[in-house]
Amino acid sequence: MSKPNESSVESIKQEQEQEHKHDHDHQHEATHVHNQPGASHTDDHAGHNHGALGGHVHATGTKLKWAFLATFFILAVEVVGGSLANSLALLSDAGHVLTDVAALGLAWFAAVQAQKSPTLDKTFGYHRTGILAALANSLTLIIIAFVIFYEAFHRFQNPQPVESTIMYLSAGVGVIVNLAIAFGFRGGEDNLNVRSALLHVLGDAAASAGVILGAIIMQFTHWYVIDPIISVLIALMIAWNAWKIVKETLHILMEGAPDNFEYDHLLAFVRTLPGAKDLHDLHVWSVTPERVALSCHLVVDPEGSLERSTEIIKQLKHYILKEFGISHTTIELEVDQCKCTELLCPETLWESGKGAH
Repeated sequence: MSKPNESSVESIKQEQEQEHKHDHDHQHEATHVHNQPGASHTDDHAGHNHGALGGHVHATGTKLKWAFLATFFILAVEVVGGSLANSLALLSDAGHVLTDVAALGLAWFAAVQAQKSPTLDKTFGYHRTGILAALANSLTLIIIAFVIFYEAFHRFQNPQPVESTIMYLSAGVGVIVNLAIAFGFRGGEDNLNVRSALLHVLGDAAASAGVILGAIIMQFTHWYVIDPIISVLIALMIAWNAWKIVKETLHILMEGAPDNFEYDHLLAFVRTLPGAKDLHDLHVWSVTPERVALSCHLVVDPEGSLERSTEIIKQLKHYILKEFGISHTTIELEVDQCKCTELLCPETLWESGKGAH
């Protein structure tokens, strides 16, 4: 098992000592100790800035709205241009853009929904709306990729002449507008919904650039088989990027831990804390990629004071925030270990009557 760097641990402890002098106005602490009267549950929000998060979500919604309107303009240009040019490549790109219009519309809707406050029946709020929208977007892209493959197969059997000039003029509009949209999304890539929309936009720009290149080649060579070849390349790019988003959204919906979480580092740090004996019943899950929660049971020395136990929790939460960026942590203290003795507790503890500690 790896162990945290000693100088790093000492640095964290020194920071905690300095912060302890002035953090009472910014944090609320309570302690839940099994078998200790008067104890209560701990749920620290240190590091949260709900106002900033709300502003970020609002800014994201504004970007998505303008991206939606701009993409709709690209769709109109490419549908008209593809029809006039008789180009499957351009119409395939227009089909991709059509899914982008729907994708950006869903992403915009999800960003607006995410601004809603939590309710008693949805205690985490509506942030998962964006994850569901990203999943729907990516699945739609996979379907459209198969449609393009089907149409390209028929074009391979019977290549058809295309009007190259209309192709690269129409696709040129797509490249310029999509790059402008992508530029507007800068700084929001940590949001999965934005990243999904950004992949749509960059995929469109790359596909349009391929259409332009193919149109120029066909204009001078009349190799019209290039048109379905470009379509297949566009479809492959669409499917690959969409599949990556599908995997990430499913990981989040399955309550998966973030990639940067290393439990062995956490356990090693716990064992450096005087008075802390063990940690178990660990749960780390992503509500969204930028909203991660953690809960666990921490066994402490029964001879220790409540004040010392509270200090251990503060040190542990500070480490989790600094090392993994997780600010929403719930740590339950125990002096006598409960039925769960493992880091990840067995499923039997969830059964009725067996999970009580």
